[in-house]
Amino acid sequence: TRLNYLNPVPLRELYERWISSHASSAAETALRLKRYAEQTKEMAQNMDLKDFRLVEIELELRIEAPIERVYKALTEELGAWWPHRYKPDSTVHVDVSVGGKIEERFKDGGGALYGEILYLDPPTKIISGGASCLCRCYSAYSSDTLEPLDGGTVIKRKFQIWGAVAPDAEEMYRSGTTSILKKALADYLERGIGYQPAGSK
Repeated sequence: TRLNYLNPVPLRELYERWISSHASSAAETALRLKRYAEQTKEMAQNMDLKDFRLVEIELELRIEAPIERVYKALTEELGAWWPHRYKPDSTVHVDVSVGGKIEERFKDGGGALYGEILYLDPPTKIISGGASCLCRCYSAYSSDTLEPLDGGTVIKRKFQIWGAVAPDAEEMYRSGTTSILKKALADYLERGIGYQPAGSK
């Protein structure tokens, strides 16, 4: 009689050494898109992988506020200044924890999911992403790195979208990323101007 057994520890060590470090966020987003497409028959039939591409947007901005203040504005206080909403009287909420939702809540019920928090390292790093209503059938990944500098804070944002991103959609995201940080966030932290619903004074 010969008894054989499998020792999972060396296999796990090999995985962590050679595979885990090379795991790609692009592979994760591709799987999300594949599952979404398989659930939507019409989309799956019309899907042309030649149109799929990765759009990368990078922006660096100095804000005249301490790093802790900027981090709080990007997390706990997002609803106080976030400008782009589906309904002007809705509110924006962030569950500031790994896996926490970033969402818009409509006044009379319902809402919209912007994404979820994937990584937090207060007050220097915030990464969010996933499939969201904002990116339609795309998959998005947003990374904010905060660095203190002479009493202010430098924000370095890297935003990636993967999918069948049309040129006009790319331009919308590029201009939107700039206006969100350089206009809305800067106004809130440097001039005390928060979210103003359309038509309000």
